[in-house]
Amino acid sequence: MGILSFLAFYVSMVALGLSMAAPPGPVNAMIAAVSVESKLRGTAVGAGAMTADIIFFIAVSLIRTLIPSEFVLPFYVIGGTYTVFLGFLVLRSRISKKIRVQGGYLVGLTMGITNPYQIAWWISFGMAMLDKFGLQSGLGFFSGILIWIITYPYIIEKVGKKSVKLEKLIRIASAAVLFVLGTYMIALFILSL
Repeated sequence: MGILSFLAFYVSMVALGLSMAAPPGPVNAMIAAVSVESKLRGTAVGAGAMTADIIFFIAVSLIRTLIPSEFVLPFYVIGGTYTVFLGFLVLRSRISKKIRVQGGYLVGLTMGITNPYQIAWWISFGMAMLDKFGLQSGLGFFSGILIWIITYPYIIEKVGKKSVKLEKLIRIASAAVLFVLGTYMIALFILSL
């Protein structure tokens, strides 16, 4: 893989990581709620949720080695379809304004490790991603999440929780990435038939 190919691959994986981390949901609502008082605690919540993703990444990587290649192909269409579905959910989602619970790293980890959407994504799209792109996909993917969990608390501090335009822009951009990557995985499945 040449340097330009690697950079394009890395940027696409960063975009995927950002698209999974940025949409409104319980973790981002908690990050926003605690970031108003402490940017560091907001980042800690995000780091907890990212740790859950790292656990899933490792688990799915190990499971992938046990599955014969011919049985991995259905994960492409299942994961692609599920990722497109998540894109539609992202477009319809809103950040909850009722979060009052204080949180930190363990709250983010607990929320991430028990989130059925996150688990389903890793079992479906995560399996296909690791099959198609290998372990190196994790570098860009987790870089995207890291960028989000560090910058989002600062964004909240600067523009506040109530920025409707920013929330809408994040939802549209995240959904677009999910649609493109989900459709790409479905196309790979169809082309392999």
